[in-house]
Amino acid sequence: MFNLLPKHVHYFDSFERAAQNAVHCAELLADLAKKGDDQGNKLVTAIIDGEREGDKITHETLDRLERRYFAPIDREDVYDLIWRIDDVVDRIDAAGQRMMFYKIVVVRQDFVSQCAVLLKATHLMAIAVSGLRHIKDRKPPENTASVDELKIVVHQAEEEGDNIHHQFLAQLFDGGLDAFQVIKWKELYELVEQAIDYCDDVTCVVHRIVMKNR
Repeated sequence: MFNLLPKHVHYFDSFERAAQNAVHCAELLADLAKKGDDQGNKLVTAIIDGEREGDKITHETLDRLERRYFAPIDREDVYDLIWRIDDVVDRIDAAGQRMMFYKIVVVRQDFVSQCAVLLKATHLMAIAVSGLRHIKDRKPPENTASVDELKIVVHQAEEEGDNIHHQFLAQLFDGGLDAFQVIKWKELYELVEQAIDYCDDVTCVVHRIVMKNR
C-alpha cells in the first residue's frame, strides 16, 4: 500500500498541532490549580490564548476540507476529530476562566489531582492523534503504543477523573462547604471531567479511523 500523498500531510499537521495545543492548555491549567490565585491571571490569559489558537487550527482545517474534495480520511472523521480536540480546549478554557472569576485562592487537593489526570489524558490523546500519520504506512514506527493500548489507558484516566469527581460529590453531603463554595467547585470539577471525557472521545475517534483504514 502506498503512503499518503504529500498534499494530505497538512491535515495530519493540523491534527497534531491541535492535540499539542490541548496538552499545552492542560499544562497551564494544572499549573494554575497548583498555584491558585498566585500569578493566576497570567496563566488564565495564556489559556485563553491557547483556546484562540485551537479555534484558529479548527477553522483552518475545516476551511481546507470545504475547499478540497479529497481528504486522507473520511470527511466526517475529520470533522469529528478536530471538533473533539477543540472541545477539550474549550472546557479547559472555561475552567481556567471560572477559577479567575471565582477568585480561587486555596485550591482543593483533589482538584489538583483531577487536573493532573486531565494532563495525563491529553498527553495520551496527543500520542494517539500523532499515530494517524502512519495509518497507511507499510510499517509503523517502532516502540510506539498501539491505538488499542492508548484507547484503554485514556479510558482508565477518564475513570480515574470520574472517581475523583464522585468522591467530591459525596463530600457535598458532609456540610463542610457553604452553598456558594459548593456551586463554584461543582462547576469546576464538572468542566475538568468533561475535558477528560472529550480526551476519551478523541481517542475513540482515532481508533475508529484506524479500524477503517487498515
